[in-house]
Amino acid sequence: MTITSDKTGEIELLIDRLKKWQNGDIPHAIKDYSRYSQLIRFVEPQANIVLMGLSAGMPETVRLVHVKLQELLRKASQVDSLKQEDIDGARLEDSNLLGLARDFVLMLEPIVKKAAHEKPMPDDAEQNLEDIEQNVEDTEQILDDIEQDIIAALRDKTLTGAKLAKKARHPYNFKFKSSLSGLRKRGILGNKSPGYFLEPEYEFLLNKPAKRSRK
Repeated sequence: MTITSDKTGEIELLIDRLKKWQNGDIPHAIKDYSRYSQLIRFVEPQANIVLMGLSAGMPETVRLVHVKLQELLRKASQVDSLKQEDIDGARLEDSNLLGLARDFVLMLEPIVKKAAHEKPMPDDAEQNLEDIEQNVEDTEQILDDIEQDIIAALRDKTLTGAKLAKKARHPYNFKFKSSLSGLRKRGILGNKSPGYFLEPEYEFLLNKPAKRSRK
């Protein structure tokens, strides 16, 4: 099976997230999370996108990616548990955990390089790109004015509802709180002391000018 350019792009994004996670270059809102939680929020969503994209015609690659992901998550859970009992042991296992992440990257990079030398089917690539763009557009269009202002004000910060309302220039009233609750229930925002933050998989909402919903 030839890997189309959009699938290659998703793999490259997964590689980028793994490297950023290794270097601690992750959203401020999840820096204090456990290793396991960081991976669940920052790496796993992108890995799942890759798995779904490759599932149709590359079962062996899907298996390898799945195995590497689960291995990484298990080790992260082990590191988190050790931190409660054995700090020195946790440091050692954390080093091993970072090694697993590097191995994951080394496994993915040849897939991207191989795809670069193969000619994708133009029709399939174009259709897949259109589907991705449509998904992004659909997500943007279902945001109302307050929700768009919340995301624009929040960016990479973690803020309480009151501070977020002030920054977004809205009164901190029932309507604003309902918008926060709606974004939270849809998984666009997370909530951890000291406040709300934009989930990593929705960072693309910051890359384009906000679109106002029709009234």
